[in-house]
Amino acid sequence: MNSAAPGLLLIATFLGTLAQAQDAAPADPHAGHVMPAAPAVDHSQHQMPAVPAIDHSQHQMPATTQAAPDSTLPAGVRDPHAYANGYVVGSGAYALPGGHAGHMSSHVYSGAFVLDRLETVDSAEGRATHFAIDAWYGRDFRRWWLLSEGEHTSGESLEASTELLASRAVSNYWDAVGGVQLDTGDSTRSWLSVGVRGLAPYWFEVDARLLLGESGQSALTLESEYDLRLTQKLILQPLAELTFHGRSMAQHGEGRGLADVHMGLRLRHEFTPQFAPYVGVEHSRQFGDTARFHRQQGEPTRDTRLVLGLRLWF
Repeated sequence: MNSAAPGLLLIATFLGTLAQAQDAAPADPHAGHVMPAAPAVDHSQHQMPAVPAIDHSQHQMPATTQAAPDSTLPAGVRDPHAYANGYVVGSGAYALPGGHAGHMSSHVYSGAFVLDRLETVDSAEGRATHFAIDAWYGRDFRRWWLLSEGEHTSGESLEASTELLASRAVSNYWDAVGGVQLDTGDSTRSWLSVGVRGLAPYWFEVDARLLLGESGQSALTLESEYDLRLTQKLILQPLAELTFHGRSMAQHGEGRGLADVHMGLRLRHEFTPQFAPYVGVEHSRQFGDTARFHRQQGEPTRDTRLVLGLRLWF
């Protein structure tokens, strides 16, 4: 054997051992070290503060300002404030600016002046001028009324009837009225006047008045009218008026019982609720002793006439 072989074998063995030592993973310096266990924490005595309960029973949303519909209104009745700012001519129940339904405080004073009719009339007796005034002032439930109606025919004296009345609301739709009436013209008479004014179901305006005069004179007048809206601006207004007398008064051309019936039909255009021109037709007829007195004086007992007029209110 070669004498160098043992040396080379020793060198190869040393190099192999060194290579294995380099490839081995380094040892963990914390091997064999054990961390002590963390002490357990007892949370059984620790409690979060309770959240106080909130009582919502006293918390309410503010009530709406719009009142619920009145379920007591008759079927088919229309809202009295649906047009003209709630104004209804001739009716104490809904006259501007509030009504007995609670739209105003009863302590507020207000008023209105209504020229309900200012018209020229073409009749059998000639051309005439007719007027009707309806004015009031007061509070929501108590008011003073000035009512005047008259007619002037060319060549004759002015025939007029004027009433000063006090009214008190007796329901949402009716006023009780009382006062005095003065008739002027060919003769002058005064009356004690009592009655009711208001709205019947379905918006018929009603005015019923009992008149008590001198020497046992008495009269009863019933008047009703209705506004039928054909369009928002065009209104057809039928009207009927009946007059009864308690006794015959030949000097005044009045007979006992049903004296006369007056009917009218007017078509008006409301440019605004305060300004409304109109055209119409009227028919009147006398009955009983009243008709007989008129025939004796050479006057017609029935008449149909055309009217052209204007309606204003302030």
